[in-house]
Amino acid sequence: MKYYLYSAGLILIGIIVALTTPIFLETSDKFFISLEIPQNNSQVAGVQKYNIPPISKNIAPPVFASRAVLVKDLTTDTVLHQKDASLPFPVASLTKIMTALVAGEYYKQNAVLTVDVSAGMPGSKVGLARGEDLTFRSLLYGMLLNSGNDAAFTLAENYPGGILGFVSAMNKKVLDLGLKNTHFDNPAGFDSRAHFSSASDMSKITEEALKNNQLARIFATKETNIVSLDKKYTHQLLNLNKLLSQVNGVLGVKTGTTEGAKENLVTLIERDKHKVLIVVLGSNDRFLETTKLIDWIFQNFQWPQRFN
Repeated sequence: MKYYLYSAGLILIGIIVALTTPIFLETSDKFFISLEIPQNNSQVAGVQKYNIPPISKNIAPPVFASRAVLVKDLTTDTVLHQKDASLPFPVASLTKIMTALVAGEYYKQNAVLTVDVSAGMPGSKVGLARGEDLTFRSLLYGMLLNSGNDAAFTLAENYPGGILGFVSAMNKKVLDLGLKNTHFDNPAGFDSRAHFSSASDMSKITEEALKNNQLARIFATKETNIVSLDKKYTHQLLNLNKLLSQVNGVLGVKTGTTEGAKENLVTLIERDKHKVLIVVLGSNDRFLETTKLIDWIFQNFQWPQRFN
């Protein structure tokens, strides 16, 4: 009797162990647990993130003379290609991505802002008139499509503490995001020794901006009109990013050009449900170089089947 009780006890223990122990599969003399891929619920531009990076076919990336390049797969937070991505350079109107971020944290969508001396800003502009009243939303479109310096400075003028207060908030945001090679001294991107960022930092700024659905929509808008509150002024806006119309899957984000910065472009592209962010700084032909990078990305990398 004792023998049977002892045997039954061993069998019961075996069943418990079997039910509580993971099943291991053997392949090539290595063991692994069969599990689903963990998912990160954080959303950037509608991206569900995973932890398995795409597979490279080892096709050489294009070679050109841009000062810095960063290519990042947003699906897996994987840097696919980079060149001097941590070095600081002037970034021209890419600055306005940060301007939009900071302004969006303070202004409400229908907040009314008045144009003051910003109407006389040089460079790219919307054509705002001094004394004109517009909503915050309208100014965002003017700043991000036309790259309006007048719109950028209007956002800063109406901020607590004026332009200096706004620039201070921009640099506080730099610290909040943990950026190592970025500093701003104006909201539009005018060249200055104290105004710079890196391809890596611009990628982080853009990813933060893309968490805002409204900004993501504006980045992808090809053209629109904005109207002053009194209906006196209408401004036609045309996105300066030619790739929105020329390259399949491009969803923005921002152009920038000055003499010191040369040509700059941050691009978000989606193909086959894969979103990739591209930063090109100090280019002689930002649109051509970015197009070559896009071709290379989707020729060279293959995403795991479960992402398709």
